[in-house]
Amino acid sequence: MTIWEKAVLNMQRGAQRLTATAVIISERLKAELTIARLRIRLAEVKSQIDEQYRIIGRRVVNLANGAALPRTSEQLVTDEELAAAMTELEARKKEVEDLYHDIANEQAAFKPATKHEEPPV
Repeated sequence: MTIWEKAVLNMQRGAQRLTATAVIISERLKAELTIARLRIRLAEVKSQIDEQYRIIGRRVVNLANGAALPRTSEQLVTDEELAAAMTELEARKKEVEDLYHDIANEQAAFKPATKHEEPPV
């Protein structure tokens, strides 16, 4: 094998390594972007949950100020506005769990692989 053949072979191997590295980096970047989007969505859902808590609290304070506060918690939950807020709150909590699950799946999909060795020339 001449020096030129060895040089060409080494350049081909180098190009293959660069291509493989570029593919890995591209896939990792896609995974990181997906995780970032999921985390942004998670923050949005958490703010919606906070808003539902504010609605519930505001309604309870309004009922207490108007002396219309029910004697039992069962009667309190039957209030239409509170019932709607509680239903929305449960839906958002389920969405948060789903987003955490999706984030965990994305992170698990990209665990570091073991390094493999190339056969000698």
